[in-house]
Amino acid sequence: MAKASITDRNFISNFILLFWVVLFLSIAGCGKRQNPTPQLASGKAFIIPSDSAVEVFKSRPIPPWAAKKYSYKPEATRFWDLIHTRLDVSFDYQKREMKGLAQLRLQPYFYAQTDLVLNAKKLNIQSVTCRKGSRSIASTFHSDSLTLTIKLAEKFAKGQVIEVEIAYTVRPEDKPKGGSRAITQSRGLYFINPDGSEIGKPRQIWTQGEPESASAWFPTLDSPNERCTQEMHITVEKGFKTLSNGILIYSKDAGPGMRTDVWEMNLPHSPYLFMMAIGDFAVVKDHSSKIPLQYWVEPKYQTVAKDIFGNTPRMIAFFSNRLGVPFPWQKYDQVVVRDFVSGAMENTTASVFMESLQCSKKELADRNWDDIIAHELFHQWFGDLVTLESWANLPLNESFANYSQYLWDEYNQGSDEADYQAIKEKQAYLFESNRKQEPLIRYLHNRSEDMFDSHSYAKGGRILHMLRTFLGDEAFFESLKLYLTRNSFRSTEVAHLRLAFEEVSGQDLNWFFNQWFLSAGHPIVSVRHKEENGQLKIRIEQPQDTVYTPVYRLPVEVEIWSGGDCQVHSLNIQRASQEFSFPIPQKLDALIWDREYQLLCELDFPMTVSMASNQYRMASKAAHRQDALVRLKQEFPDHKEAGVIFGLALNDSFWANRLVGLEGIAAKDSLFQSRFFEKIKNLAIADPKSSVRTQAFRMLGRFQFEGKKQLLEKAMGDPALSTSSMAYKLFIKENYSDLEQKMNELKLENEDLYPQILALYYATNPSKAPALDWFKKTMDNPNLSDPYEMLLYMGKWMERSRDTLIINQAIDFIFGLALSKQRPEIVFGGYQVLKTFAAWPGVREKQIKIKESCKGGELEEIIEYLD
Repeated sequence: MAKASITDRNFISNFILLFWVVLFLSIAGCGKRQNPTPQLASGKAFIIPSDSAVEVFKSRPIPPWAAKKYSYKPEATRFWDLIHTRLDVSFDYQKREMKGLAQLRLQPYFYAQTDLVLNAKKLNIQSVTCRKGSRSIASTFHSDSLTLTIKLAEKFAKGQVIEVEIAYTVRPEDKPKGGSRAITQSRGLYFINPDGSEIGKPRQIWTQGEPESASAWFPTLDSPNERCTQEMHITVEKGFKTLSNGILIYSKDAGPGMRTDVWEMNLPHSPYLFMMAIGDFAVVKDHSSKIPLQYWVEPKYQTVAKDIFGNTPRMIAFFSNRLGVPFPWQKYDQVVVRDFVSGAMENTTASVFMESLQCSKKELADRNWDDIIAHELFHQWFGDLVTLESWANLPLNESFANYSQYLWDEYNQGSDEADYQAIKEKQAYLFESNRKQEPLIRYLHNRSEDMFDSHSYAKGGRILHMLRTFLGDEAFFESLKLYLTRNSFRSTEVAHLRLAFEEVSGQDLNWFFNQWFLSAGHPIVSVRHKEENGQLKIRIEQPQDTVYTPVYRLPVEVEIWSGGDCQVHSLNIQRASQEFSFPIPQKLDALIWDREYQLLCELDFPMTVSMASNQYRMASKAAHRQDALVRLKQEFPDHKEAGVIFGLALNDSFWANRLVGLEGIAAKDSLFQSRFFEKIKNLAIADPKSSVRTQAFRMLGRFQFEGKKQLLEKAMGDPALSTSSMAYKLFIKENYSDLEQKMNELKLENEDLYPQILALYYATNPSKAPALDWFKKTMDNPNLSDPYEMLLYMGKWMERSRDTLIINQAIDFIFGLALSKQRPEIVFGGYQVLKTFAAWPGVREKQIKIKESCKGGELEEIIEYLD
């Protein structure tokens, strides 16, 4: 599953990622982290005598993330083995109700049984009948809000099969929403716009089972260590299409205007991976070798479906080859639905995606969705073929899916792109680590939903990359092949993974798994060096508090540049404080730490402007060059040498470094910027990356030059939405004589793509602005790509408006939007706009209510930041 996080949205590039990076750099870039507890002497662990343990522990301040109390969550005990599930379902849209008939085939797992307890969350059970072969079995049943208990008149021994038929109904909207930050609701079954009252939104039904919401729409054994084959009989109106796991076997008439589709999944998989999606979809066919593929989108997006999902065949071929295990299922569908409760979900053979994936070609030119598509696809191996035994082992699913994004970027775009995205993953985990630090594999937690965090995703992906770097590619991927083939259609825990790596590599890896998978926290690495008598001495310290975090064993390579030559040395760091010494022929030019850029840590490694400049010139990895650029931009922005490096970066082979170079130059005075005018102009016109073109145009907006208007008019047609939008913004800023004409043309032809441009125009020219109804209509559009920016423009329009009544109505509208918390960026944008009007009567009270509604997690933290 891809988390339903704000990192999945365009808004992240405008605010959240910036917030994370600023916060991360304030912790890691300026030196030492402020540890949550006093340091132990030398950073070493010590043994507390048993008779004083309580007193000593109480005397230490405990970090909030260490003070939480958890309960032990083991693998679910298996009393019964679920063999097969058949579901017959139909729907009443007016009642928002599903009528179901579940037929389950089971046998005792080992011990003889007389009671069968099924998970059935708020299902209205009408009847239960049981059979043993052709013979009926007497039984009684009782259901509560969580379970259905069936008492059998006979004892069933291992190998004896019982067939249970359960008639039931479910009304999902009678259930509490439940959910968490990662999966925002836990109703299992969802009716979308069932009465058709929401204009522009399709009528749909879809399901979401992970982690334990499958039992909210059908009775089952709802634990990940269970698996069975499946049959789905879905009765719908003939105008709708249905999708489920496996293959559509046949369709049959089900009465006037109705049809029943029968789907069969003949390979066993876990109940949380069962799915349905029903609606008016356009289905675009594709294939990968002999595997049929289908992309399900709303009809409006049929022509762009292959632009969105078109790399899927290459991904399947690449992953199959890299893992040495062919794609394990008979087909693969990908469907986009409305109002999905997470980023995406890897149901077996049929992944579900949030609506943000449905976008125009101009939007895809800025940002493709390969990361989330690769993520869900990789789950078809890690999670669906081999499934975790308990949610405590969630990283066996999510860390691998997260790492697939790195593997695909590395293959498709090169290691520089993969490293760039990995840096953001590391920052996401480090940001979360300020709120909590847990072992990656954690049997101690309160809710299974708590496992869906940046530990299981981002940290886990980085750990797998470190393991790959340590073992080498051949051993790493051979180990994954062994793990997958040995455990196909089985449930696993982390020990199975370790044993596979040990068997292939011949190495004991307890040390690696103990420190990275089974311990909380991460290393804090302090690097200092000095030159003395022809020797370079490097001192490494790990100052993390070892009461909560171990001293790590850290294999790492460094590059030592001296006299234009490079020496590569392998360091095996194993103690809290260690010193290494190496001969150098001449004065040190650069010390490039962690040559492979693979180590997950908080790094305290100060650099002089000379060292940072030399690192940029000498580093082969774009990530090291970017690190040097960021240091120069933040620590030495006005230094002459930094300006030289920013200029060099405009020709960097990697787009992100060209972007940082532009940003570094943009922070300097206009005279300095003018030296690079022609280069900036060329980047704006011809750079292959839209973000670089956009930044270059942003900088060109500061210059007046011949042909500027014509250049902007041409850029309005740029294939990327961000660059095109920037050209429109600069055109508005220049206030050319035909501006109103351009905006009228834009409103008629491309309003869906450019609402922010029109909002900026109205904010800049309030006399041209329409009524408040335009902003309301635009903000109510569920497909609005950047509601955060739209709200800020709306705020500017409000500031310049002189109609008190209209402003009060706008304040009430924004308050209602922010309070609904439908999208995080609306919450933040609305809160910021209200902050501007804090002096107005009642506005501060509205802000407080929004803040109170965001209690807990990232929303509250970022609202605090805005304050």
